[in-house]
Amino acid sequence: MKLLKGILKVFSGFLLIIIVFLAISIQPVQEQDFNDTDYFGKTTAAINTFQWNASNDTVTPLEVGWASGNIMPEGISPMAGYRYRGAFEEVHDSLYCRVFVLEKGEVKAALIELDLLIFPPSVTQKLKTKLASTHWKFEELYLSASHTHSGVGNWAAGLYGIFVSGGYDEGYVEKITNTILTALGKAYQEKQESHFGYKEIAVPEYVRNRLTDEGTVNDQLKLIKFVREDSSQAALVSYTAHPTTISSRYLAISNDYPYYLMREIIQHEPIDFCAFFAGAMGSHGPTGQKGKAGTWFQLPETIGKGLAKKVVVTWDSIQLAAPKTFAVGKIPLYFDDLHIRVSKELRTRNWLFEAVAGEQLMDISLLQIGNLTMLSTPFDFSGELALQLEEEMPLGRHLMINNFNGAYIGYITPDDYYHRIKRPETMEMNWLGPQNGSYVMEILSEILEKTSQGISQHP
Repeated sequence: MKLLKGILKVFSGFLLIIIVFLAISIQPVQEQDFNDTDYFGKTTAAINTFQWNASNDTVTPLEVGWASGNIMPEGISPMAGYRYRGAFEEVHDSLYCRVFVLEKGEVKAALIELDLLIFPPSVTQKLKTKLASTHWKFEELYLSASHTHSGVGNWAAGLYGIFVSGGYDEGYVEKITNTILTALGKAYQEKQESHFGYKEIAVPEYVRNRLTDEGTVNDQLKLIKFVREDSSQAALVSYTAHPTTISSRYLAISNDYPYYLMREIIQHEPIDFCAFFAGAMGSHGPTGQKGKAGTWFQLPETIGKGLAKKVVVTWDSIQLAAPKTFAVGKIPLYFDDLHIRVSKELRTRNWLFEAVAGEQLMDISLLQIGNLTMLSTPFDFSGELALQLEEEMPLGRHLMINNFNGAYIGYITPDDYYHRIKRPETMEMNWLGPQNGSYVMEILSEILEKTSQGISQHP
Protein backbone atom coordinates (compact mmCIF):
# COMPACT_ATOMS: atom_id res chain seq x y z
CA MET A 1 0.00 0.00 0.00
CA LYS A 2 2.83 2.38 0.87
CA LEU A 3 4.48 1.57 -2.48
CA LEU A 4 1.27 2.40 -4.35
CA LYS A 5 0.93 5.69 -2.45
CA GLY A 6 4.52 6.52 -3.27
CA ILE A 7 4.01 5.82 -6.97
CA LEU A 8 0.85 7.95 -7.00
CA LYS A 9 2.68 10.77 -5.25
CA VAL A 10 5.51 10.72 -7.77
CA PHE A 11 3.06 10.53 -10.65
CA SER A 12 1.05 13.45 -9.22
CA GLY A 13 4.24 15.46 -8.91
CA PHE A 14 5.21 14.84 -12.52
CA LEU A 15 1.68 15.65 -13.66
CA LEU A 16 1.76 18.92 -11.73
CA ILE A 17 5.11 19.85 -13.28
CA ILE A 18 3.72 19.15 -16.77
CA ILE A 19 0.59 21.21 -16.09
CA VAL A 20 2.63 24.14 -14.78
CA PHE A 21 5.06 23.93 -17.71
CA LEU A 22 2.23 23.92 -20.24
CA ALA A 23 0.55 26.83 -18.46
CA ILE A 24 3.65 29.03 -18.67
CA SER A 25 4.81 27.93 -22.14
CA ILE A 26 1.66 27.41 -24.26
CA GLN A 27 -1.06 29.91 -25.06
CA PRO A 28 -3.90 30.34 -27.58
CA VAL A 29 -3.12 31.73 -31.03
CA GLN A 30 -3.61 35.49 -30.80
CA GLU A 31 -5.34 37.58 -33.43
CA GLN A 32 -3.65 40.98 -33.19
CA ASP A 33 -3.50 43.83 -35.68
CA PHE A 34 0.17 44.28 -36.49
CA ASN A 35 -0.39 48.04 -36.80
CA ASP A 36 -0.85 48.11 -33.02
CA THR A 37 2.39 46.28 -32.18
CA ASP A 38 5.62 47.80 -30.89
CA TYR A 39 7.70 45.87 -33.42
CA PHE A 40 5.81 47.39 -36.37
CA GLY A 41 6.47 50.86 -35.00
CA LYS A 42 10.16 50.12 -34.52
CA THR A 43 10.54 48.75 -38.04
CA THR A 44 8.71 51.65 -39.70
CA ALA A 45 10.82 54.09 -37.67
CA ALA A 46 13.95 52.34 -38.97
CA ILE A 47 12.66 52.69 -42.54
CA ASN A 48 11.89 56.39 -42.08
CA THR A 49 15.37 57.13 -40.72
CA PHE A 50 17.22 54.94 -43.22
CA GLN A 51 19.69 56.91 -45.33
CA TRP A 52 19.39 55.58 -48.88
CA ASN A 53 22.03 57.39 -50.87
CA ALA A 54 21.42 55.98 -54.33
CA SER A 55 23.46 57.89 -56.85
CA ASN A 56 22.71 58.54 -60.50
CA ASP A 57 26.36 58.65 -61.53
CA THR A 58 26.75 58.62 -65.32
CA VAL A 59 30.57 58.80 -65.33
CA THR A 60 32.04 56.28 -62.87
CA PRO A 61 32.01 52.73 -64.30
CA LEU A 62 30.71 49.67 -62.50
CA GLU A 63 33.45 47.18 -61.69
CA VAL A 64 32.64 43.51 -61.07
CA GLY A 65 34.64 40.55 -59.82
CA TRP A 66 33.69 37.01 -58.92
CA ALA A 67 35.15 33.98 -57.17
CA SER A 68 34.14 30.78 -55.38
CA GLY A 69 35.42 28.45 -52.67
CA ASN A 70 34.66 24.89 -51.58
CA ILE A 71 32.80 24.63 -48.24
CA MET A 72 32.72 20.85 -47.82
CA PRO A 73 33.68 19.71 -44.30
CA GLU A 74 36.89 17.77 -43.67
CA GLY A 75 35.06 14.59 -42.68
CA ILE A 76 31.62 13.03 -42.44
CA SER A 77 29.00 15.30 -40.85
CA PRO A 78 25.22 15.55 -40.43
CA MET A 79 22.96 16.61 -43.28
CA ALA A 80 20.57 19.58 -43.16
CA GLY A 81 17.19 19.59 -44.85
CA TYR A 82 13.77 17.96 -44.46
CA ARG A 83 14.40 16.78 -40.88
CA TYR A 84 17.18 15.30 -38.75
CA ARG A 85 18.75 12.55 -40.90
CA GLY A 86 22.17 11.93 -39.40
CA ALA A 87 25.44 11.79 -41.35
CA PHE A 88 25.77 11.71 -45.13
CA GLU A 89 27.03 8.51 -46.74
CA GLU A 90 28.36 9.87 -50.02
CA VAL A 91 28.98 13.05 -51.99
CA HIS A 92 27.32 13.48 -55.36
CA ASP A 93 28.56 17.04 -55.92
CA SER A 94 30.54 19.39 -53.70
CA LEU A 95 29.15 22.51 -52.06
CA TYR A 96 30.55 26.02 -52.59
CA CYS A 97 30.28 29.63 -51.63
CA ARG A 98 30.06 32.00 -54.57
CA VAL A 99 30.82 35.71 -54.42
CA PHE A 100 30.23 38.69 -56.68
CA VAL A 101 31.94 41.98 -55.80
CA LEU A 102 30.49 45.16 -57.31
CA GLU A 103 32.05 48.60 -56.97
CA LYS A 104 31.08 51.95 -58.44
CA GLY A 105 32.97 54.96 -57.15
CA GLU A 106 32.94 54.93 -53.36
CA VAL A 107 30.10 52.39 -53.14
CA LYS A 108 30.84 48.68 -53.08
CA ALA A 109 28.78 45.55 -52.40
CA ALA A 110 29.36 41.82 -52.13
CA LEU A 111 26.71 39.29 -53.15
CA ILE A 112 27.46 36.03 -51.30
CA GLU A 113 25.67 32.71 -51.75
CA LEU A 114 26.18 29.42 -49.89
CA ASP A 115 25.19 25.98 -51.18
CA LEU A 116 23.39 25.23 -47.91
CA LEU A 117 19.84 25.03 -46.57
CA ILE A 118 20.12 28.62 -45.32
CA PHE A 119 22.87 31.16 -44.78
CA PRO A 120 23.59 30.12 -41.16
CA PRO A 121 23.18 32.83 -38.48
CA SER A 122 26.31 31.40 -36.82
CA VAL A 123 28.31 32.24 -39.96
CA THR A 124 26.71 35.67 -40.08
CA GLN A 125 27.87 36.45 -36.55
CA LYS A 126 31.40 35.23 -37.22
CA LEU A 127 31.53 37.24 -40.46
CA LYS A 128 30.53 40.39 -38.58
CA THR A 129 33.43 39.88 -36.18
CA LYS A 130 36.03 39.14 -38.84
CA LEU A 131 34.98 41.96 -41.15
CA ALA A 132 36.30 44.40 -38.55
CA SER A 133 39.84 43.65 -39.73
CA THR A 134 38.97 44.18 -43.42
CA HIS A 135 37.85 47.12 -45.53
CA TRP A 136 34.32 45.67 -45.69
CA LYS A 137 31.27 46.57 -43.62
CA PHE A 138 28.47 44.11 -42.87
CA GLU A 139 25.97 46.55 -44.40
CA GLU A 140 27.72 46.04 -47.76
CA LEU A 141 26.97 42.29 -47.85
CA TYR A 142 23.97 40.84 -49.69
CA LEU A 143 23.57 37.26 -48.47
CA SER A 144 21.56 34.28 -49.68
CA ALA A 145 21.70 30.48 -50.10
CA SER A 146 20.76 27.87 -52.67
CA HIS A 147 18.38 26.27 -50.11
CA THR A 148 19.39 22.73 -51.02
CA HIS A 149 17.76 20.15 -48.76
CA SER A 150 20.64 17.73 -49.35
CA GLY A 151 23.40 19.88 -47.92
CA VAL A 152 25.72 19.77 -44.93
CA GLY A 153 24.64 20.64 -41.39
CA ASN A 154 26.65 21.23 -38.19
CA TRP A 155 26.16 25.00 -38.24
CA ALA A 156 23.34 25.61 -35.70
CA ALA A 157 23.63 25.25 -31.93
CA GLY A 158 21.07 24.26 -29.26
CA LEU A 159 17.97 22.08 -29.48
CA TYR A 160 16.84 23.82 -32.64
CA GLY A 161 20.26 23.25 -34.16
CA ILE A 162 20.10 19.50 -33.53
CA PHE A 163 16.78 19.24 -35.36
CA VAL A 164 17.70 21.54 -38.26
CA SER A 165 21.39 20.89 -38.87
CA GLY A 166 22.21 17.83 -36.80
CA GLY A 167 24.30 19.79 -34.32
CA TYR A 168 27.02 22.40 -34.21
CA ASP A 169 30.71 22.28 -35.08
CA GLU A 170 32.61 25.49 -34.37
CA GLY A 171 35.42 24.37 -36.66
CA TYR A 172 33.08 23.96 -39.61
CA VAL A 173 31.51 27.39 -39.05
CA GLU A 174 35.04 28.80 -38.98
CA LYS A 175 35.85 27.05 -42.26
CA ILE A 176 32.78 28.44 -44.02
CA THR A 177 33.56 31.96 -42.79
CA ASN A 178 37.21 31.83 -43.83
CA THR A 179 36.29 30.42 -47.25
CA ILE A 180 33.88 33.32 -47.77
CA LEU A 181 36.52 35.88 -46.81
CA THR A 182 39.09 34.29 -49.12
CA ALA A 183 36.65 34.30 -52.06
CA LEU A 184 35.64 37.86 -51.21
CA GLY A 185 39.26 39.01 -51.35
CA LYS A 186 39.92 37.21 -54.62
CA ALA A 187 36.78 38.60 -56.26
CA TYR A 188 37.73 42.13 -55.20
CA GLN A 189 41.24 41.78 -56.63
CA GLU A 190 39.93 40.55 -59.96
CA LYS A 191 37.19 43.11 -60.54
CA GLN A 192 37.09 44.91 -63.87
CA GLU A 193 34.94 47.50 -65.58
CA SER A 194 31.70 45.77 -66.50
CA HIS A 195 28.33 46.11 -68.10
CA PHE A 196 25.11 44.79 -66.63
CA GLY A 197 21.91 43.29 -68.01
CA TYR A 198 18.76 41.82 -66.52
CA LYS A 199 16.05 39.50 -67.83
CA GLU A 200 12.94 37.75 -66.51
CA ILE A 201 11.89 34.49 -68.16
CA ALA A 202 8.60 32.67 -67.51
CA VAL A 203 9.37 29.00 -66.87
CA PRO A 204 6.13 27.39 -65.60
CA GLU A 205 7.01 23.79 -66.38
CA TYR A 206 9.26 23.22 -63.36
CA VAL A 207 7.42 24.93 -60.50
CA ARG A 208 4.08 24.55 -58.70
CA ASN A 209 2.22 26.11 -55.81
CA ARG A 210 2.74 23.45 -53.16
CA LEU A 211 0.28 24.93 -50.64
CA THR A 212 -2.88 24.98 -52.72
CA ASP A 213 -4.00 24.26 -56.27
CA GLU A 214 -6.04 27.46 -56.09
CA GLY A 215 -3.02 29.68 -55.51
CA THR A 216 -1.07 31.58 -58.14
CA VAL A 217 2.30 30.33 -59.35
CA ASN A 218 5.35 32.56 -59.55
CA ASP A 219 7.19 31.01 -62.49
CA GLN A 220 9.77 33.75 -63.06
CA LEU A 221 13.38 32.80 -63.61
CA LYS A 222 15.38 35.96 -62.93
CA LEU A 223 18.71 36.42 -64.61
CA ILE A 224 21.53 38.94 -64.15
CA LYS A 225 24.25 39.15 -66.78
CA PHE A 226 27.69 40.67 -66.18
CA VAL A 227 30.22 41.20 -68.98
CA ARG A 228 33.69 42.50 -68.08
CA GLU A 229 36.05 44.46 -70.28
CA ASP A 230 38.15 41.33 -70.93
CA SER A 231 34.96 39.68 -72.33
CA SER A 232 34.59 37.29 -69.38
CA GLN A 233 30.94 36.78 -68.45
CA ALA A 234 28.98 35.68 -65.39
CA ALA A 235 25.38 34.85 -64.57
CA LEU A 236 23.37 35.22 -61.37
CA VAL A 237 20.22 33.08 -61.53
CA SER A 238 17.22 33.01 -59.21
CA TYR A 239 14.16 30.75 -59.30
CA THR A 240 11.18 30.01 -57.04
CA ALA A 241 11.03 26.19 -56.87
CA HIS A 242 12.31 24.61 -53.65
CA PRO A 243 15.41 22.44 -54.21
CA THR A 244 13.64 19.36 -52.81
CA THR A 245 13.89 17.09 -55.84
CA ILE A 246 16.07 14.45 -54.11
CA SER A 247 14.43 11.98 -51.76
CA SER A 248 15.18 12.46 -48.06
CA ARG A 249 15.87 8.72 -47.94
CA TYR A 250 19.04 9.17 -49.98
CA LEU A 251 21.91 10.33 -47.75
CA ALA A 252 24.05 11.99 -50.41
CA ILE A 253 25.37 15.54 -50.41
CA SER A 254 24.17 17.56 -53.40
CA ASN A 255 23.18 21.09 -54.33
CA ASP A 256 20.07 19.58 -55.93
CA TYR A 257 18.85 21.09 -59.23
CA PRO A 258 20.95 24.30 -58.84
CA TYR A 259 24.03 22.07 -59.29
CA TYR A 260 22.88 20.93 -62.74
CA LEU A 261 21.66 24.43 -63.59
CA MET A 262 25.02 26.07 -62.88
CA ARG A 263 27.04 23.23 -64.40
CA GLU A 264 25.16 23.45 -67.69
CA ILE A 265 25.32 27.24 -67.85
CA ILE A 266 29.10 27.49 -67.45
CA GLN A 267 29.51 24.89 -70.21
CA HIS A 268 28.02 27.53 -72.52
CA GLU A 269 31.20 29.06 -73.94
CA PRO A 270 30.70 32.79 -73.29
CA ILE A 271 29.78 32.22 -69.60
CA ASP A 272 32.64 31.70 -67.16
CA PHE A 273 30.88 31.83 -63.80
CA CYS A 274 27.40 31.23 -62.38
CA ALA A 275 25.70 31.48 -58.98
CA PHE A 276 22.20 30.51 -57.85
CA PHE A 277 20.41 32.68 -55.28
CA ALA A 278 17.20 31.25 -53.83
CA GLY A 279 14.12 33.12 -55.04
CA ALA A 280 10.77 33.56 -53.28
CA MET A 281 10.33 29.85 -52.53
CA GLY A 282 8.01 30.04 -49.53
CA SER A 283 4.95 28.51 -51.19
CA HIS A 284 6.51 26.88 -54.24
CA GLY A 285 7.88 23.44 -54.97
CA PRO A 286 9.35 21.63 -57.97
CA THR A 287 7.18 19.66 -60.39
CA GLY A 288 7.84 16.02 -61.12
CA GLN A 289 8.23 12.72 -59.29
CA LYS A 290 11.28 12.17 -57.06
CA GLY A 291 13.54 9.33 -58.10
CA LYS A 292 14.04 6.00 -56.38
CA ALA A 293 17.11 3.77 -56.03
CA GLY A 294 19.16 4.16 -59.20
CA THR A 295 17.29 7.27 -60.36
CA TRP A 296 17.79 9.62 -57.37
CA PHE A 297 19.11 12.44 -59.56
CA GLN A 298 16.82 12.12 -62.55
CA LEU A 299 14.46 14.92 -61.46
CA PRO A 300 17.10 17.48 -60.37
CA GLU A 301 18.96 16.88 -63.62
CA THR A 302 15.81 17.38 -65.68
CA ILE A 303 14.92 20.64 -63.92
CA GLY A 304 18.48 21.98 -63.76
CA LYS A 305 19.20 21.33 -67.42
CA GLY A 306 15.78 22.63 -68.44
CA LEU A 307 16.32 25.93 -66.63
CA ALA A 308 19.86 26.21 -67.99
CA LYS A 309 18.56 25.85 -71.53
CA LYS A 310 16.23 28.80 -70.96
CA VAL A 311 19.19 30.88 -69.79
CA VAL A 312 21.46 29.87 -72.65
CA VAL A 313 18.95 30.57 -75.45
CA THR A 314 18.19 33.97 -73.91
CA TRP A 315 21.73 34.99 -73.00
CA ASP A 316 22.87 36.73 -76.18
CA SER A 317 19.66 38.76 -76.46
CA ILE A 318 20.03 40.39 -73.02
CA GLN A 319 20.75 44.08 -73.49
CA LEU A 320 23.71 45.47 -71.59
CA ALA A 321 24.19 48.89 -70.04
CA ALA A 322 26.53 50.79 -67.76
CA PRO A 323 24.19 51.21 -64.76
CA LYS A 324 23.81 54.74 -63.44
CA THR A 325 22.29 53.81 -60.10
CA PHE A 326 24.15 51.72 -57.55
CA ALA A 327 23.47 51.48 -53.82
CA VAL A 328 23.50 48.95 -50.99
CA GLY A 329 22.21 48.82 -47.42
CA LYS A 330 20.29 47.01 -44.68
CA ILE A 331 17.17 47.99 -42.75
CA PRO A 332 16.60 46.42 -39.29
CA LEU A 333 13.55 44.19 -38.99
CA TYR A 334 11.88 43.75 -35.61
CA PHE A 335 9.65 41.09 -34.05
CA ASP A 336 8.88 40.67 -30.37
CA ASP A 337 6.56 37.66 -30.30
CA LEU A 338 8.08 34.86 -32.36
CA HIS A 339 6.67 31.43 -31.53
CA ILE A 340 6.11 27.89 -32.74
CA ARG A 341 2.55 26.87 -33.58
CA VAL A 342 1.79 23.49 -32.00
CA SER A 343 -1.81 23.16 -33.25
CA LYS A 344 -4.39 25.22 -35.14
CA GLU A 345 -5.38 27.00 -31.95
CA LEU A 346 -2.26 26.80 -29.74
CA ARG A 347 1.26 28.22 -29.92
CA THR A 348 4.31 28.50 -27.69
CA ARG A 349 5.06 31.61 -25.73
CA ASN A 350 7.93 33.74 -26.95
CA TRP A 351 10.31 32.82 -24.10
CA LEU A 352 10.15 29.14 -25.05
CA PHE A 353 10.78 29.92 -28.71
CA GLU A 354 13.87 31.96 -27.86
CA ALA A 355 15.10 29.29 -25.46
CA VAL A 356 14.93 26.69 -28.24
CA ALA A 357 15.87 28.76 -31.31
CA GLY A 358 17.94 31.58 -29.80
CA GLU A 359 17.84 35.27 -30.59
CA GLN A 360 18.75 36.71 -33.98
CA LEU A 361 19.37 40.17 -35.34
CA MET A 362 17.29 40.51 -38.50
CA ASP A 363 17.22 42.87 -41.44
CA ILE A 364 16.10 43.34 -45.02
CA SER A 365 19.10 43.62 -47.35
CA LEU A 366 18.84 45.99 -50.31
CA LEU A 367 20.84 46.31 -53.48
CA GLN A 368 20.07 48.68 -56.36
CA ILE A 369 21.76 48.09 -59.74
CA GLY A 370 20.39 50.28 -62.48
CA ASN A 371 16.70 49.52 -62.92
CA LEU A 372 16.84 46.41 -60.70
CA THR A 373 16.00 46.42 -56.99
CA MET A 374 17.11 43.35 -55.03
CA LEU A 375 15.76 42.47 -51.58
CA SER A 376 17.08 39.57 -49.50
CA THR A 377 14.93 38.47 -46.56
CA PRO A 378 15.35 36.23 -43.47
CA PHE A 379 12.37 34.03 -44.40
CA ASP A 380 10.98 31.49 -46.80
CA PHE A 381 9.03 34.26 -48.53
CA SER A 382 5.99 33.26 -50.58
CA GLY A 383 6.28 33.49 -54.34
CA GLU A 384 2.63 34.54 -54.43
CA LEU A 385 3.36 37.59 -52.28
CA ALA A 386 6.46 38.38 -54.33
CA LEU A 387 4.28 38.62 -57.44
CA GLN A 388 2.09 41.21 -55.72
CA LEU A 389 5.14 43.33 -54.88
CA GLU A 390 6.41 43.09 -58.45
CA GLU A 391 3.09 44.44 -59.69
CA GLU A 392 3.64 47.55 -57.54
CA MET A 393 6.95 48.38 -59.21
CA PRO A 394 6.98 51.50 -61.44
CA LEU A 395 7.13 51.00 -65.18
CA GLY A 396 10.64 50.17 -66.29
CA ARG A 397 11.75 49.00 -62.84
CA HIS A 398 12.31 45.39 -61.79
CA LEU A 399 12.37 43.48 -58.50
CA MET A 400 14.26 40.38 -57.41
CA ILE A 401 13.48 38.88 -54.01
CA ASN A 402 15.89 36.41 -52.44
CA ASN A 403 15.73 34.52 -49.16
CA PHE A 404 17.99 33.36 -46.30
CA ASN A 405 20.02 36.54 -45.80
CA GLY A 406 21.96 35.46 -42.71
CA ALA A 407 19.04 34.98 -40.29
CA TYR A 408 15.98 32.74 -40.43
CA ILE A 409 12.48 33.10 -38.94
CA GLY A 410 10.29 30.65 -40.85
CA TYR A 411 7.70 30.98 -43.60
CA ILE A 412 5.77 34.02 -44.81
CA THR A 413 2.55 33.14 -46.65
CA PRO A 414 -0.76 34.89 -47.50
CA ASP A 415 -2.81 35.60 -44.35
CA ASP A 416 -5.83 33.56 -45.39
CA TYR A 417 -3.71 30.41 -45.53
CA TYR A 418 -2.94 30.61 -41.80
CA HIS A 419 -6.25 29.15 -40.64
CA ARG A 420 -7.42 27.58 -43.90
CA ILE A 421 -4.45 25.36 -44.82
CA LYS A 422 -2.91 22.85 -42.46
CA ARG A 423 0.62 22.49 -43.80
CA PRO A 424 4.10 22.82 -42.23
CA GLU A 425 4.46 26.22 -43.95
CA THR A 426 1.41 27.56 -42.08
CA MET A 427 1.75 25.52 -38.88
CA GLU A 428 5.05 24.67 -37.16
CA MET A 429 7.16 26.72 -39.61
CA ASN A 430 5.04 29.87 -39.27
CA TRP A 431 6.67 31.78 -36.42
CA LEU A 432 4.99 35.19 -36.78
CA GLY A 433 1.27 34.59 -36.35
CA PRO A 434 -2.00 35.14 -38.27
CA GLN A 435 -1.00 38.42 -39.96
CA ASN A 436 2.49 37.33 -41.00
CA GLY A 437 1.89 38.00 -44.70
CA SER A 438 0.28 41.41 -44.23
CA TYR A 439 2.98 42.61 -41.87
CA VAL A 440 5.89 41.66 -44.10
CA MET A 441 4.14 42.95 -47.23
CA GLU A 442 3.55 46.32 -45.58
CA ILE A 443 7.19 46.54 -44.52
CA LEU A 444 8.57 45.57 -47.93
CA SER A 445 6.18 47.98 -49.69
CA GLU A 446 7.37 50.83 -47.46
CA ILE A 447 10.99 49.91 -48.14
CA LEU A 448 10.43 49.88 -51.90
CA GLU A 449 8.67 53.24 -51.74
CA LYS A 450 11.47 54.73 -49.64
CA THR A 451 14.27 53.43 -51.83
CA SER A 452 12.61 54.37 -55.13
CA GLN A 453 12.82 58.08 -54.37
CA GLY A 454 15.25 59.86 -56.60
CA ILE A 455 16.29 56.79 -58.58
CA SER A 456 16.63 57.09 -62.32
CA GLN A 457 14.10 55.09 -64.30
CA HIS A 458 16.84 54.10 -66.70
CA PRO A 459 19.74 51.67 -66.30
